[in-house]
Amino acid sequence: MAITIVDIPVSQLMPNPHNPRRDVGDVTELADSIRAQGIKQELLVTPAGDRDGVPQYRVVIGHRRLAAARLAGRDMVPCRIEELTPREERELMLVENTQRADLTPLEEADGYQGLLDLGVKVKEMAVRTGRSMRLVRGRLKIASIPRSVREASPSFAQLSLRELEDIAEFDGDEKAQARLASKAGCNDFEWQLNRLRRERDRRKWVEAALLWAESNDLPMLPDNLKTEDMWANPTGYERQRRFGQDYPGPFSKQWKDWMAEGSHPGVVISILEDAGSVVAYTPARKTVTKPDEQAEAKRRMERERRHGIRELAQASAELRREWIRTTVPVLKADVLRDMTERLTLLELMGAGDYMNGTSLDSNGWTRVVKAYSSFAKPLPVVDKDPEHGVYTLNVAENAAELRRRQSVPSRRGVELLLLLLARRESAIDTDTWDREAYQCDLKGLNAYYEVLESAGYAVSDAERKGLEQ
Repeated sequence: MAITIVDIPVSQLMPNPHNPRRDVGDVTELADSIRAQGIKQELLVTPAGDRDGVPQYRVVIGHRRLAAARLAGRDMVPCRIEELTPREERELMLVENTQRADLTPLEEADGYQGLLDLGVKVKEMAVRTGRSMRLVRGRLKIASIPRSVREASPSFAQLSLRELEDIAEFDGDEKAQARLASKAGCNDFEWQLNRLRRERDRRKWVEAALLWAESNDLPMLPDNLKTEDMWANPTGYERQRRFGQDYPGPFSKQWKDWMAEGSHPGVVISILEDAGSVVAYTPARKTVTKPDEQAEAKRRMERERRHGIRELAQASAELRREWIRTTVPVLKADVLRDMTERLTLLELMGAGDYMNGTSLDSNGWTRVVKAYSSFAKPLPVVDKDPEHGVYTLNVAENAAELRRRQSVPSRRGVELLLLLLARRESAIDTDTWDREAYQCDLKGLNAYYEVLESAGYAVSDAERKGLEQ
């Protein structure tokens, strides 16, 4: 069947409201070309009814050419007219744009969602667009991000694929998605993402703790005695132990380990969902002296202060190590060399007014092995095992594997840098961030962060505040 191309007035052509591509972009150069040479490729349009007795057509392929023709002042454009179903329209537009790499991830996602709404299966979409089913499913997750979240961020349409995937990860939690979207494009995005993941894991941990506690008939603190402050003692009770997601293992294991340490007569527990904790109390010991309320309040404030610093130390370590894992192996040679030289000097001389490098005993090397294995291929022995005589991770198997990796010429530079980074990471703990702690080393910490930032690490606002001297 011969294809008929006809000239149609621009006034009778309308953009397709379901076009995946929301922005045709700058068509100035294309308009200049049309003025000089005309339109070399016709538009594909489909009938869209009449208006005041004049036939109208909806553009399926050629939105940029139509916009450029209008800019060039053209009254007529060549078109091929086809009768198409809504499904055929969307398929053609999506295929056309994905093949030309014209779509943003969000536009492509909405295109797939439009086909899904018309009953097209994921497998069929993948076949039609030449994409994998995994990619199509991933884009559909992005398409599920609610309109309210999209509209809350003025730059939402320009977000990267990874940012969109991270936001879609919190499907069903619009509040979390909006918090994350508000940080897109700035240094706090990864920090906020990490924080939201921790909050989500904390909720799951608390839910599991509550279920286990109820299933095992653990005695609960009466509701009328509960306090919002997990550091405070309820009337008639003394705080004994906090269990939380930031400690190893589920609540069931933490509880059993604690009970194995000795008896705790009259123990009751309180589950604090917002804090992600379970707190154990025992009846207060009778005393003739009145408790020093001022001293107790001071102790509570100190426990709360240290808890905040611990969370900063843990969250920042997770961010740094994830960045190291994904970034260091692909660093350019000059950046890799610069980081290695600066970290070597930091190891040998320190960062203060005096030469104060670091040296490691077996315990220090144990911390290095744990840090190294968190962002590199794990070493043969990464956990202590007293039952089999493994009390330190500074063992022959690990040393041999590290030397083997260093012996590969193409990997030597990366492996050396990873080892230097592991030494730095192993030396950072809660006290490193705590200005009131004896082992606080903000000078060394700032020097380390300067090295990371020089290679592209995005320092969050929370980390920046913690680094201020």
